[in-house]
Amino acid sequence: MNQLSLHLLGGFAVHRDGRPVELPPACQRLIALAALKRKPVHRLWVCATLWPHAQTRRAVASLRSAMWRLRPLGVEELLTVDPQYLRLNHDVSVDWHDSVDLIEKLLVGGINRRLVSDLLPLLRAGELLDRWTEPWVNGERGRYHGIRMSAFEMLGHGVDSRAPNTSCAVRRTAHSRRAQVSSRHDADESRER
Repeated sequence: MNQLSLHLLGGFAVHRDGRPVELPPACQRLIALAALKRKPVHRLWVCATLWPHAQTRRAVASLRSAMWRLRPLGVEELLTVDPQYLRLNHDVSVDWHDSVDLIEKLLVGGINRRLVSDLLPLLRAGELLDRWTEPWVNGERGRYHGIRMSAFEMLGHGVDSRAPNTSCAVRRTAHSRRAQVSSRHDADESRER
């Protein structure tokens, strides 16, 4: 079986055995939606979410077409499908899932060197599906932005007080992130005046 990875941080990308695979836009949206849900989703819900202005019959045909187009690209294993539900395959590595899980460990368990070295590249990768304008992305993007900022803040404070041997790269990233957040906050306050 191919090793499939999905990147949702900073944009969208699929890799099979380390090589990029270009997906048509409808396939990208289908895979991204399945990845954001992290559970089986009903096909009709997917149709209504991805093709909200289409008649049901047309939306179902669009879903079938998007799933079919994964096969010639060799990435049909991205999805697990049954007659009513679909989900992202458990074997697909997703950077956003990894990041959320590591941030939760950080926020609950505190800072440790291994966790920071695994998490930092994911935090630096960017926002969830950056520049995507679909309304179904906005809620998860907002939640991820919030926990991502909490992780940067915790790393910034942890670097100062609890982890004196943390690498310079971690310190620079954490302090840079705090400065960006602070300058944005100052700019927002000046606009409100």
